[in-house]
Amino acid sequence: PRGAALQQSREQRRIYTKSGDDGYTTCLMTGGRVPKTHPCIEFVGALDEAEAALGLAQSLLETSTASRDAGRYARVLEYMQVLLFRAGFTLAGRSCVDMGDINHIEELIDELSVFIKPLFTINGGHPAAAATSYARAVIRRAERSLWRCIEAIDGDIPEQYRIVARLLNRLSDLAYALQHAINAGFGVHVKRVDCKSKS
Repeated sequence: PRGAALQQSREQRRIYTKSGDDGYTTCLMTGGRVPKTHPCIEFVGALDEAEAALGLAQSLLETSTASRDAGRYARVLEYMQVLLFRAGFTLAGRSCVDMGDINHIEELIDELSVFIKPLFTINGGHPAAAATSYARAVIRRAERSLWRCIEAIDGDIPEQYRIVARLLNRLSDLAYALQHAINAGFGVHVKRVDCKSKS
């Protein structure tokens, strides 16, 4: 009996299913199994990567004490992570994001825009700002992937999908403003570049 209980416990903890070993996986957005190269699966992967990059940025902030605003910026990063999860839940069939979320993101962007430097600055600076910049690029890729996914879906497209696309567009703008705010908060100056810049 004890051996059977241990075996059952192992099976309950098992995270691998082997169902994707043939290069196909289940996609809730299309309602069936699709190749792992399908645009909707590419989107899910980009969403996961973006959330991970935001988590990295947050962890880098949590180890920093040189800025009094570090805690606030960490909370914004966590909020962005939560929104990415809610976006995924929405595309899986639930209604977890709406225009109210987009309006709140825009309010945060407006608050942080005072820190934005002139266009065309090198990404980097404080490690958390660099990670936020990377997350911004991945969120933009996720948005592009979502539109390709929408194009690949047969039939009517739920309005929630378009709301998620708009949400991602705003989140990338928020990440851009936040990376500048983080650098400003830590007193890090990033270099501006133009067509004559060399180093």
